[in-house]
Amino acid sequence: MPSPAHAPQIVAWLDGVEIDAARVGGKGASLNRLARAGFRIPPGFCLTTGAFTAQLDGLAWAEVLRSDPAALADEPIRAALTDAMLAGALAAPVAAALAEPLARLCDASLSAADAPARLAVRSSAVAEDGAGASFAGLHDTELGLGADEVAAAVLRCWASLWSARAVAYRARRGLPADGGAMAVVIQALVPAEATAVAFTRHPVTGRSDQILVNAAPGLGEAMVSGTVTPDTIVVDKASGAVVEFTAGDAPTGRALRDDVLDELVRLCLAVESAFGAAVDIEAAHALDGWYLLQARPITT
Repeated sequence: MPSPAHAPQIVAWLDGVEIDAARVGGKGASLNRLARAGFRIPPGFCLTTGAFTAQLDGLAWAEVLRSDPAALADEPIRAALTDAMLAGALAAPVAAALAEPLARLCDASLSAADAPARLAVRSSAVAEDGAGASFAGLHDTELGLGADEVAAAVLRCWASLWSARAVAYRARRGLPADGGAMAVVIQALVPAEATAVAFTRHPVTGRSDQILVNAAPGLGEAMVSGTVTPDTIVVDKASGAVVEFTAGDAPTGRALRDDVLDELVRLCLAVESAFGAAVDIEAAHALDGWYLLQARPITT
């Protein structure tokens, strides 16, 4: 889908056309890279860092942040900035630019034909999902939203750039205190039967001849948040054989059938080859196969 002509600085479609990561953030750039390499991602677009800047222009405390990003280390200032972001409505140019692509995305929904469109709204900070810092789980993701819930979710994603955890993470990594800027990915929600997180290098042992898969039924939000225990599967890269399996706590049994796991392993190897490095991927399996939700270089 092409970018809407009326506001190219605020909206960018994730359709494989070259996009500057400084505009769409780490997650948006990674998704667009996957699309450009021919992998299937859910249809969607980014509210770019230009939208964030437009919002920031009218925000109370914005001048304090611009003059001294280190002010975020002061808890009352950090809390005031977060509250100011959450309290308002979308800036007029952002709201105007969002309306058309959001309607078009709803038309491209992956939901059943007789069901309302369900969407995912995901943060995409400029420093996120790079080779040096992943920010995994530190910024907001919201799933299963209706179109009328997107604007508030965007504000929550932007505010998560200044969460106490995100600010502390940047301080430990020696990164700019304010995080630079935040884009927001808005995609059709995959009606997932199962969701998986996979590492093409074992994150504990460091073995590059094994893939570690964590998988759980459904959308995977509970798995990522740690409220359910996923299946843990270790696969030999060369043979595709399962060398270790530890069941999770899902009452429905194994999250992935053998053929679905085999397909995921092939997908992992293809992404690793395309990126030229070991990767951590998130993927959702629907009735029509796997969709990639994210891929990032393994940073630890």
